Amino acid sequence: MVHSLAFVSGKGGVGKTSLAVNSAIRMAQNGLKVAILDADFGLSNANIMMNVKADKTISDVLAGTSEMEEVIYDPYPGVKLIPGGSGTLNSLNLDTEERWKIIRSLDFLEADLDYLIVDAPAGASNSSIEFASAVGQVVITLVGEPTSFMDAYAFLKALHQEKGVNKFFVIVNMAQNEVSAVKDFESFKGIVKRFLAVEIEMIGWMPGSPEVVKSIIARQPFALGKQRQKQLSRCLDHIVKSIQASEPEIRSGIHFFSSSQGS
Repeated sequence: MVHSLAFVSGKGGVGKTSLAVNSAIRMAQNGLKVAILDADFGLSNANIMMNVKADKTISDVLAGTSEMEEVIYDPYPGVKLIPGGSGTLNSLNLDTEERWKIIRSLDFLEADLDYLIVDAPAGASNSSIEFASAVGQVVITLVGEPTSFMDAYAFLKALHQEKGVNKFFVIVNMAQNEVSAVKDFESFKGIVKRFLAVEIEMIGWMPGSPEVVKSIIARQPFALGKQRQKQLSRCLDHIVKSIQASEPEIRSGIHFFSSSQGS
């Protein structure tokens, strides 16, 4: 069975892609086989963070000039990367049929994966909602700022009301410490539960760290560092363990690897 999850955010700049990439690498370091689908066509940068020169992307598959097998890269042991588009107008304006085509085109990987991680577009766009509703676990990245709370709530509300998603996991990123992260989560949870009947659970937090910034600039995910910053490593381990321990939400509708998800 392939477990699928989406890293989502209400706004850009909260560290969603970095968390997706480093979580995938840590899972692979733990012996799992993982693929990252970069579905953020407007700001497709998972390949940049992983230092992969993506000569072919999903845009080429949609254009009919490449097969999906040709746009899969193996940047690290146990990790596959499926890069998004180049930010062209066509790739930014996918219709429902094209998004469904991408979802179905990954079926051939089912026997080769334990986890599929989808790096969804930031914000409550049609693409982000479609891709997030096609996975078993939705992981929201937020930071302790009012705008992040508002945008994350708007995304969560849209996904719940339009697609029937009732279970959400939250990572508080760039926090001062665990106490402040929990406080931020409880504030956000209070807002959500006041208006929506959904399940919401904090599965971890990450500190604001210059090491993370350095890793992004160097195109070297911090999970690969030989001299790992202990707090970063502990926080990432906790997030990955929480993801693996969490049960997926089974919903109707199209989703990745539908035969392995029981519908």
